[in-house]
Amino acid sequence: MSLESRPPTIEAFDFVAAAGARRPALPLDLLQAVRTRLQFAALAIILATGLSTLVSQLTGFVHNAPVLYGSLAVGWTLSLIVIGLARWSRIRPAVLLDIGLVYEVLIALLFSLSGAQLRWLTDDPASFMGWSPIAVWALIYPIIVPNSTRKTAIASFATVLMEPLAILILAWSDLSVLPATAAFIRKLWPSLVAAVLAIGVSRIVYRLGEQVAQARQLGSYHLETLLGKGGMGEVWKATHRMLARPAAVKLIRQDALGEKDPAGVERALRRFEREARATAALRSPHTIELYDFGISQGGTFYYVMELLDGVDLQTLVERFGPQPSARVARILRHACHSLHEAHLAGLVHRDIKPANIFLCRYGADLDWGKVLDFGIVKHRSFGTAEEAKLTEVGAFTGTPAYMPPEMVLGDGSVDGRADLYSLGCVGYWLLTGRFVFDGMNPMAVMAAHAHQEPTPMAQRLSGPVHAGLDSVIMACLAKDPARRPPTALDLSRRLDALGIEREWDEEQASAWWSEHFPTSGDAEPTIAE
Repeated sequence: MSLESRPPTIEAFDFVAAAGARRPALPLDLLQAVRTRLQFAALAIILATGLSTLVSQLTGFVHNAPVLYGSLAVGWTLSLIVIGLARWSRIRPAVLLDIGLVYEVLIALLFSLSGAQLRWLTDDPASFMGWSPIAVWALIYPIIVPNSTRKTAIASFATVLMEPLAILILAWSDLSVLPATAAFIRKLWPSLVAAVLAIGVSRIVYRLGEQVAQARQLGSYHLETLLGKGGMGEVWKATHRMLARPAAVKLIRQDALGEKDPAGVERALRRFEREARATAALRSPHTIELYDFGISQGGTFYYVMELLDGVDLQTLVERFGPQPSARVARILRHACHSLHEAHLAGLVHRDIKPANIFLCRYGADLDWGKVLDFGIVKHRSFGTAEEAKLTEVGAFTGTPAYMPPEMVLGDGSVDGRADLYSLGCVGYWLLTGRFVFDGMNPMAVMAAHAHQEPTPMAQRLSGPVHAGLDSVIMACLAKDPARRPPTALDLSRRLDALGIEREWDEEQASAWWSEHFPTSGDAEPTIAE
């Protein structure tokens, strides 16, 4: 799949309009980082000049003190003003770029007034060779805050010319004398070279920014913010080139698929496409919506999904402890709705766990459960031997703490009831904050799932557990699939028959979200491994 160039954002269109150009003068990643970069440049000036002044005081080397301290005070004031403007969100990045160029030139003039004569009027031959601090500033500034080539050229030459201008101003004020013409030329040419180099640096930064933008482009989506990392890869917040709606992009590394040879990679690619298409066909509102999928030029598999605002069940219990029975029953019923549709379509999730169930705001609804990561589903049956081969090679195996006995034993009879066993483990975790079997290595945990009976939840809780919910969850944890609820729909009906869901009503849910995540986006995104 070829990579497409990312379209300008609204801020980029503003920048284009201001510049009178047909395309942004900067890659959008650089344009959107202007605020941070400009603040860094201003802080660097404050620290560098402050340190230089302190050293001058300690060594007793202070020349033309009134001009020095006056320039320092004005320079610091300008720097603080620039930092304030950069933090003001109402100023567009395009305007900040122009403000930054003016700041670059004014800083050069101010500190040239205080220090230029030390270098320009000395007869020390060594002073003819090196660049002045102003020339270094002209060279470094485009690296910190890059701009278009034309504007960088104008600002860089203006910056290095501030030193001879400062000499003229000081001479006119009878605070200095003019150097000889030959000395003037000898001192000026290194600064002019620095200005030329600054233009080249600006071009390099521009091209690197373009390469970064292209590397973070997947089809019609542009990766913006890393939300999390896991064993399978990474999840990024992304935007579509035409739609305003944000999305979540999950990148899956090839090495995580367990395939190394070309034939294996090809099988993984076909399996990936088949499973993505099957997942995209699911329509339950409790299943995460899949917008797109593909393979980048670098061979990275990716899914594009809806961006959820909430918290996964793993994080929910780790941060807020065991949950009330009514809330747990509601969450499990939402998961059943998702799994019932998947099972009817012949799909078995095989990795139901707290990290793969998300509790979120969903429109006007709160505490809305979403089942994630259907990318590792397995078809319950196969029409051809070729389809079976696609699933068998490199297939995923799930998570030990939530793995049903039939998957541990590998007897091949895995169907939707395997997901119900894992969902029972999730319910156990939500109510107790403990795994069904814990404190052992992964192999021991899987063996326990295959052969040991779980500890009753009442023995792991300081308070009472709803007897009916306890019975339903323990039924899901039966070793024999025939003793579990036969379908996700049947499990949902058993949970509904308990009549406890209404105890966690909209008022309680609203109060919980208002206390812990009062604003949309406050939840900490996580990635299922």
